[in-house]
This record gives sequence, structure tokens and C-alpha cells, in this order.
Amino acid sequence: MALPSFMKHIHLLKESGWIQTHKEGRVRTCTIEKKSFAAVEEWLSEQRALWEGRTDRLELFVTAVQKKEKSK
Repeated sequence: MALPSFMKHIHLLKESGWIQTHKEGRVRTCTIEKKSFAAVEEWLSEQRALWEGRTDRLELFVTAVQKKEKSK
């Protein structure tokens, strides 16, 4: 990745509040903003719980169908 493209990504992350940057001389240090990721983590946790519930119900359904077919 070329430096200008990389810097564009860094700028976008900084503007969106996901990172902070500090430039000292020729060195730019980036730190992650943990507060910004809290909303993402909350959403992911909700989605994880939703899909785990759905896959658990699917497993129960498939198991019940298999048991019913075996008993015939």
C-alpha cells in the first residue's frame, strides 16, 4: 500500500473517532479509541446472541426430524 493511501485511511479512522494520532517529528503514533469500539462490541454481542439462539433452535429442529425419521 502506498503511503498516501495509508495516510488517507488513517485520516478516515481519526475523523470517525476510532483512533487518535500524535505526531512527533517524523513519527506518527496511533492509539485506538476504546470508547468508539464499545458500540460495535455491544452490537456484535446482540447479533451473536440472536444467531446463537437461531442456530440452537435449528439444531433442535434437525435433531427432532432425524429422530422422527429413525422411529418410522
